[in-house]
Amino acid sequence: MKKILLAMALCVCGAVSAEEIVLDLSNPNGPIEYDENGVWTNVYKDYYMISAQEFVFSHGSSSPASYYGFVPSKSTTITASAGMDDQFGCMAKGGYAGEGTPFLVSYWDSYTESELDIHSCEAFTPESYYAVGCYVCNSPYVYYTIQQGNDYSKKFEQGDWFKLVAHGLDEFGAETGTVEYYLADYRSQNADEWKLNDSWEWLDLSSLGRVLTVYFTLESSDTGEWGMNTPAYFCLDKLTVSDQKPSSVEEATAATVKAYYDRANSVIRVEAANPVEAAVYNLNGALVLNQQVEGTAAIDMSACPSGVYVVRCGDYSVKIVK
Repeated sequence: MKKILLAMALCVCGAVSAEEIVLDLSNPNGPIEYDENGVWTNVYKDYYMISAQEFVFSHGSSSPASYYGFVPSKSTTITASAGMDDQFGCMAKGGYAGEGTPFLVSYWDSYTESELDIHSCEAFTPESYYAVGCYVCNSPYVYYTIQQGNDYSKKFEQGDWFKLVAHGLDEFGAETGTVEYYLADYRSQNADEWKLNDSWEWLDLSSLGRVLTVYFTLESSDTGEWGMNTPAYFCLDKLTVSDQKPSSVEEATAATVKAYYDRANSVIRVEAANPVEAAVYNLNGALVLNQQVEGTAAIDMSACPSGVYVVRCGDYSVKIVK
């Protein structure tokens, strides 16, 4: 059935159009319950995995007060204490969709990895896809530790850095490549060029190729005898994979246009760096809705019947299911 729908979508677009799968934590595969602080209630329970769309995210707990891997959160609290009371927050105070929306907090546990021979922070799918990208942001715990220092970690100075590394694994477990992103970069001698991430930024993962698993590690210039001193946290949202390898045109367009379905609000969210017309077609090829987009826009789908639609923005197109 999936292949039939995709073939129909290709007829609509008149060209090969990739089917993208975008992480949407507002529409998980099973209920995700949050406590009064907006933190996942199973954070300290072992063998509880997070599943949304076709993604599965690692999570584990070795004691009633420790965990590793990913944790869903909707926390908007930032205490700026450089302490663990900020470990479930995000500098953006919510997911990519806005303040108070869900996102993933990740704790990379190098000790557990070495003891159990696992990847503590990994996302995988039941079948391999081409990696596209994701949005990443600093945890407040990391941000204010870097800015202020604490009892365990130094305040960053010229020459310091904190780096996220994404690794791809194919269906045979072979590494396909790595992508690096500096969540903090103080390497320049010019302090005006120092960077400390405090908002969602796109991380292009397309160079990883076709993968079954993407796992993440962290590195820091502040490292001691027992390993990294900087808190090993980062935030992630909108992980995206595709069933087709992007062409050079699609790769160029993907950097300027993104579209995904926000099921919770029954809208298609479109982000465009340049003005573009977003057109929505049903699988009979009929134009359902169109809207000019400059920056961001929400296309209201509440009056449209459930089904499969194709969103086309110039050379970029993606299939969504309402």
